[in-house]
Amino acid sequence: MWLQTGGVTKAPAAHQYRPSAFVECTLNFRSLRAGLNHSEDHEYTAWLPEADLAIDWDSAAVQLDGQVKLLLAPQQGVGYRQGRYIATKQEFEHYQAELIDSLARNARLRIFYNPVFGLFSAPEDDLEEFLDVVAEAALKRVEPELKHLRRKFELRLEQIREAQSRKGLAAEGLSVDRLLSRNLQLFESESRLTQIFSNLAGAVFGTQEARHQEPADEKIDLELREDLARIEEEAGEALRRLYAEYKSLAGEYDLFEIGLQPDSIRTIRRAVLWVPVPINS
Repeated sequence: MWLQTGGVTKAPAAHQYRPSAFVECTLNFRSLRAGLNHSEDHEYTAWLPEADLAIDWDSAAVQLDGQVKLLLAPQQGVGYRQGRYIATKQEFEHYQAELIDSLARNARLRIFYNPVFGLFSAPEDDLEEFLDVVAEAALKRVEPELKHLRRKFELRLEQIREAQSRKGLAAEGLSVDRLLSRNLQLFESESRLTQIFSNLAGAVFGTQEARHQEPADEKIDLELREDLARIEEEAGEALRRLYAEYKSLAGEYDLFEIGLQPDSIRTIRRAVLWVPVPINS
């Protein structure tokens, strides 16, 4: 086969063909631990060696991508570089065996892995996509604790409400304004607790500091405000600790490498690929 490039089309006489070995093969990466069986097609090139020199698969003769074309006939006006190139069928078998040995030793499929949840990314996933999956798993891990905290602080708030209700029944001369103010404080505190516990990924982990009003002159209102403020501060601190745990779980990942066995490499085709290079190169 012959490689077609734009530079040769513009100045064919200034180029000559140099021979390279071309091997296209399928790499099959398998891992029981990751539950993965993934195949990829790759094309490899290396300059044909002269005389008794060894072929060097670590240095590609040319990078093949979607911008280049492989032809079944040479381009007009391009000559050939002379040399003692060895391209017999037997030598090509040897070149191919060396490539397979190199791939088995060095080729790796790298995917992302979270050791906490035992999650693996798909080969095509980028890190952001994988961390989204990990974040969902972390959310499920901390949700029971979130629900437990919410029930705990709602119960404490209800206990304060009942205590205030008993005080109200026992108090003499308690004004309507005082009763309304006390109920309003309870309602506002309950609303703030509901807001910070509304969801883990949003309001919970963006917990706002409790909004405190200036304490009233009446002792009963001051005690109530202090009790409510203490509950909100403790709830906020508990949520911040839960958020720290969530962040550590959601952001943890390692790279997981999957290698190749020689029998996991299947050759699709091989050929002498003539690559046009500048005459003086």
